[in-house]
Amino acid sequence: MVKASSGIIIDGKKVLLVKRSNYTKAFPGQWAFPGGRTEPDETPEHGVTREVKEETGLNFKPTKLFAKGKWEDRELYRFLGTWEGDVKIQQEELTDWNWFTYEDAVKLELAFDYREMIEKLHKEGFI
Repeated sequence: MVKASSGIIIDGKKVLLVKRSNYTKAFPGQWAFPGGRTEPDETPEHGVTREVKEETGLNFKPTKLFAKGKWEDRELYRFLGTWEGDVKIQQEELTDWNWFTYEDAVKLELAFDYREMIEKLHKEGFI
């Protein structure tokens, strides 16, 4: 089973979302949390730290597993965490990024089950 991890990056009551490029077959042009597949020798925590750094340039430290799920052949791990730095997206995999309020995020085309994750973040008071 392939493992994939994503970082939930919150600033105030806004969440960072990145727009996936046509580089990927899965949900091209849709919005998601930064993240990706872990390497075979990585834990989900190490994978999310590496992927967030690669995709956004941010130093992300996971502090809490917010949700775990499955999509096709993947185990999905979503982490809340601390972060620092300035966003600079990886242009091969991403075409855009922004900070979104709950009201704006739910209007987007969201990849995977991220609509459910946005709803859960809102219900739990994060955004």
